[in-house]
Amino acid sequence: MKKYFTLNDDFIKIIETRFPKHKKIEQISTGWTNYVFIVKSKKGCFIFRFPRNTFFSNALVKECRFLTQIKNENFNVILPNIELNFYNGRPYSIHKLIKGKSLTDSKLSEKQKIRFSKQICEFLEQLSKIKPSIKLEKTSNFLKKLAIASAVEDYNFNEHNVLIKEEKKQLVLSHADFNPGNLIIRKGKLVAVLDFAFVSYSSPINDLARLVGRADASYRAVLIKEFEKKFGEVDEQVLNSLIKMWTYVEKSYIKYIKQKHPDIILPDNIF
Repeated sequence: MKKYFTLNDDFIKIIETRFPKHKKIEQISTGWTNYVFIVKSKKGCFIFRFPRNTFFSNALVKECRFLTQIKNENFNVILPNIELNFYNGRPYSIHKLIKGKSLTDSKLSEKQKIRFSKQICEFLEQLSKIKPSIKLEKTSNFLKKLAIASAVEDYNFNEHNVLIKEEKKQLVLSHADFNPGNLIIRKGKLVAVLDFAFVSYSSPINDLARLVGRADASYRAVLIKEFEKKFGEVDEQVLNSLIKMWTYVEKSYIKYIKQKHPDIILPDNIF
C-alpha cells in the first residue's frame, strides 16, 4: 500500500472530514514536497500538507514527532504546533497558519537585519543544545537518501564531502532546510521557523550556509558576525563550499520536480 498522496486523491473530501464547515479551501504553491492547502474556517486558518512520495511521508512523520517532543522548549520564536493525521494509512499534517511573511517576501532595514541576525543565531544556539529522544541521522546521510529517492541521473555524491568532513568535527541539532522561505517575519522581526522535515544532526555551520546561500547578499556579513559570537570563527572557504553543495542539492531536486511533478509551478528566479 502506498504511503503518499497523488493528484488522483480527493483532497477536498479529506479536508472536509476535519473541517466540514469550512469557508474556503485553496491549494498554495509552496508544495515542492507536499500538496499544500490553506483552509479558512470559523476556527481560523489552517495548513494541510499531503506528502508527494514515500520519502517525504517518512520525513513528515519524523517532523511531527520531533516537534511534539520539543514543544515545551523555550525558543525565542514560534514553532508550528503540528497535528499528525492518517487517511487510509497515509500520513498528513495540520497546523494553524502563523501570520507574517517569509523572509523571501520581506524587506528589512539595515537595523532590522541586525536584529533579525541576532534572533537567527540565538535560535540556532538554542536548537544546538537540544537532545531529543527521537532517533535522527546526520544531514549528509539524509541528503544522500533524498538524492536516491529522487533518482536523478548522474548525481554526484562527492558534492556532500565537504559536509561529511565538517560533521566529523562537531555534531549538533540542525534544522537543515534553513532557507528564507521557512523564516516568518512580522513587523521587521523573526517570529517563527517552519518546516523541520530535514531536521538532523550536522555541523553548526550547516544552517548558516543554507541561509546565506539563499538570502539576499546584504545579509551575509551581519549573519556571519552574529554567528561567530555564538559558535566561533567562520571559515569562509568552508562556508562557500557548503553553499555550493546546497545549491547543487537544490538544483538536482528541481530537476526531479520537472521530471516527476510537472504540476508544480517553479518560480522563474529560483536561481
